[in-house]
Amino acid sequence: MVRKLDARRRDLREVIGGLRRPGGFLSEKVRDTARRIVEDVRDRGDAALLEYTERFDGVRPQKIRVPQREIERAGESLSPGIRDSFGVAIDNVRAFHENEMDHAWERSRAGATTGQRVRPIRRAGLYIPGGHAAYPSTLVMSAVPAQVAGVQEVRVCTPPGPDGLPDSYVLAVASLLGLEQVYAVGGAQAVAALAHGTESVEAVDKVIGPGNDYVTAAKLEVFGIVGIDAPQGPSEVLVIADAGALPERVASDLMAQAEHLSGASAVLLTPSEGLISSVEPLLSGEPADQVTLVHVENLAQAVEISNRYAPEHVHIISADHEAVMQDLDAVGMVALGDFSPVALGDYAAGPSHALPSGGTAAWASALGTHDFLTRTNYIHFTREAMRNLGPHVECLARLEGFGNHAASITTRMR
Repeated sequence: MVRKLDARRRDLREVIGGLRRPGGFLSEKVRDTARRIVEDVRDRGDAALLEYTERFDGVRPQKIRVPQREIERAGESLSPGIRDSFGVAIDNVRAFHENEMDHAWERSRAGATTGQRVRPIRRAGLYIPGGHAAYPSTLVMSAVPAQVAGVQEVRVCTPPGPDGLPDSYVLAVASLLGLEQVYAVGGAQAVAALAHGTESVEAVDKVIGPGNDYVTAAKLEVFGIVGIDAPQGPSEVLVIADAGALPERVASDLMAQAEHLSGASAVLLTPSEGLISSVEPLLSGEPADQVTLVHVENLAQAVEISNRYAPEHVHIISADHEAVMQDLDAVGMVALGDFSPVALGDYAAGPSHALPSGGTAAWASALGTHDFLTRTNYIHFTREAMRNLGPHVECLARLEGFGNHAASITTRMR
């Protein structure tokens, strides 16, 4: 059932509290279960992987690593139309991420040189969800930024189907991208394998990718042993629209994100009571239960609600969409205008669809090449430059009680 809220003349904290947000996210039960699985895989390796795969996926793969011939066979089986669509998506995603690459820099002044080296991490582990549905698009959105960044070893974990192999489209994308290390294992046990390594799965430096609560809990459990990306929970969209928006299109945008079900959140923020009245009867079926229609005082209030809510996606359908976007400061991705539905970004527009959700957009960013790069700072001082800065460093070191720090300067000042 569609919910309706009136945000006019109400405390915005109350309004934010009334918007749908995933409930029970990472409960103690989930965290404890994920912890036990991670520890078991760490201690028993492949044996634990196979047992958990049989328990949770109902199949025991003959091989944890997918044979290369199966990856190639999946790629060869693609129809020309689907191959072309994947090709367009891959090209657009690659072009976008090539433009966001960090670059090394160096600055010199009076004999003092400072700079930064940028290099890719060596080994990345990508988790691609499965189970209820297959997500070959997520492999595109995760692997292409890694490849653009220059990661040499990319390992993919994704759940097996009844035949013991991952989804054929996921394997086909692996073939198109030239990925050879694909493992038929999912869930928290896959995260554990990527972090700790097993007989079949070599450990990585960072684990990337969305998943269910157990996958997210496992990533938090292994953080520190490996790097992880921002937590990614159920899908969210806020549609900010004025009276000029077409109800049928607004309804389709809301239903598209609500289609994810399982905690998904689709919210319309509009100052137009007429738009709410027109959109509501167009929402039906189970996805409609994930939709909330909010009557706001004006677009400025809609922006304030969005900034406090920090959603995964915002779609702005307004004559002033550029101005509205400039005021948004906590969102994973913004879609501008009537002809930019979020679904374009989900599949082929260019930016990765791996986005922060659950309010983490207030501090986290969309997945990109930066997730696969490390930055190393360096300094190089001449004798004269050291003598110019040294007295200040000596002063500050003694102020903090670090005499040996100061002495390392003093011995060079003589």
